[in-house]
Amino acid sequence: MIKAIKKEDWVPADGFELEDNALTVVKSTGNSLVLAGPGAGKTELLAQRASYLLQTNACTFPGKILAISFKRDAAFNLRERVKLRCGDDLSRRFDSMTFDSFAKQILDRFKMALPSDYSIDADYEISMKDTETLSYYQLADPDNNYDQRQPLALATLKKHTASSLPLHAKGAANRLRKEVWKSMLAETPSKLNFKMIMRLAELIINKNPKIKAYLQQTYQYVFLDEFQDATDLQYDFFKACFLGSDSIYTAVGDDKQRIMLWAGALDAVFEDFMNDTGAAKVSLKMNFRCAPRLVKLLNHLTEHLLGKDDFATPSKKWDPDAGECFVWVYNNPQEEMQSLLEEVKSWVDAEGLNLRDICILVKQQLGSYAGGLIRYFNEHGVKARDENAFQDLLTQEITQYIVSALYLIFGKKQAEYKKTALSFLSNIHTEFEDEQLLRLESSFHQFIKKATKSYAAKEITEDLLSRLIEEIVSFAGRDRIKAFYPAYKNVKYLNDLIKDILEKMVESGVYASDMPAALDQLTGKDTIPVMTVHKSKGLEYHTVIFIGLEDGAFWKFQDNPDEDKCTFFVALSRAKQRVVFTFCHQRPDKNGRMRSQSTENIGEILATLESSKIVTIEEKNK
Repeated sequence: MIKAIKKEDWVPADGFELEDNALTVVKSTGNSLVLAGPGAGKTELLAQRASYLLQTNACTFPGKILAISFKRDAAFNLRERVKLRCGDDLSRRFDSMTFDSFAKQILDRFKMALPSDYSIDADYEISMKDTETLSYYQLADPDNNYDQRQPLALATLKKHTASSLPLHAKGAANRLRKEVWKSMLAETPSKLNFKMIMRLAELIINKNPKIKAYLQQTYQYVFLDEFQDATDLQYDFFKACFLGSDSIYTAVGDDKQRIMLWAGALDAVFEDFMNDTGAAKVSLKMNFRCAPRLVKLLNHLTEHLLGKDDFATPSKKWDPDAGECFVWVYNNPQEEMQSLLEEVKSWVDAEGLNLRDICILVKQQLGSYAGGLIRYFNEHGVKARDENAFQDLLTQEITQYIVSALYLIFGKKQAEYKKTALSFLSNIHTEFEDEQLLRLESSFHQFIKKATKSYAAKEITEDLLSRLIEEIVSFAGRDRIKAFYPAYKNVKYLNDLIKDILEKMVESGVYASDMPAALDQLTGKDTIPVMTVHKSKGLEYHTVIFIGLEDGAFWKFQDNPDEDKCTFFVALSRAKQRVVFTFCHQRPDKNGRMRSQSTENIGEILATLESSKIVTIEEKNK
């Protein structure tokens, strides 16, 4: 065990300077609700708090910290940041995962504790498609009282997991829901979606006091990231696991970035949390990400668009005049694509920007708004891709390990790949002492050397690549991987991930002759990521281009103005130095029919941008 630092002697890791309120949260002994706007350094705050708790032994050995995030990449980034701040040994007592993976871990570990009415197969199948769940309602309801069409289908899906288990059978709707649950669990293998998994995990906790006590004793501290997006189901699950325990909670969120109400986010979750836990509310004031003029613009929007007064202060590292925002107006998507290509090339050539420093965002319907642009860019020498298809895969620990090993085998010996692979291997050998870890490192070096000799000079076929990937996995040991990473205990899930890695590399078309190039394509090197605003949460880029500041993209603005305003705010706040919004007078709909566009409904957004005196609105028509 590493010797603890005295609390009064502790200073932020790696020389970081924290604002006063952040330091208060880091050293807090009670529950906290932290209001942190974009660029406030939420990840760093939580990493420093973890570092303080572990290094001072305030989280007493062998107790652990649980951090729950809403996205895999956020959970991964926080885990890596904690490892960076307090080292491999202490960071083993820090578990960072999503709500879904935490619920799945409980279900996989304790499923035998489920009541008999809710028992499931060991190798249950996770259904990702809503249509599969709806099909069970169709089978169970021959009179078709339920309807697959919108909005009744959405209402059916929401009610499917709206209530804690066990379900009661009073009324026709409840009987139908109970019958569908029974049918899905009785399948071979059982069919579950992630929301069902969370309700089953909640049931395990509620029905088994010893498991609940074990969980609470294990996790002395609980972090909740992006808390403004918590749904009623997730909040129920959190309360079942920890409310009333001695665990100390730190929730971090920003109501200006509340863009998940459509997915069931609780509108009053901050107030509920404070009432339930007695948490103290603390606000962070700094925006470390954005240039001063962008911070000024965000503050203007905070006041005049969102009706709030929690303003941010830019970091002193910036030139006071840094930051720019544009609205570029085009006649049609062809002009838009040509102009944006020229601009991107000039940023790369004149400013030295890497394509990965640029991000293209759309509100929804990525294929409709940016599909043609992606093709056009690639045809003209600028790589761009739909990042939605890669984001979750690339943050998987098994992906990081396999990709790093492949880079090493095929000639890229950079320290980062070796470090990532060895970190994965040391994680699954937590019982190893230093001498054993050195032997493991030597063994891995020999494995890479042998694999290089066997494969590097060959033309790689799909079968050979599949075999090599399996050898890389086998070196680590499937049983060890499954033991340390609970999500991988589901064999089908692990196999599907490995298969997805193989398929995406084969799709590159260059793996046979240039494996490093295929790996670069997989990881998105020198490629502009294109994604929805929802997928961009927690990310940051030098330059952000938002395609389609139009009524057509914000078609629900009149019904959900607050959420759409927050979506716009999130898009703008991803940018560190430059943000561009585009408008086209004509744009095709999802069926390819050209439609006239306007800003009549979202006029409030345009008017607020214009009144800031910071935004340049420019006709780009040729």
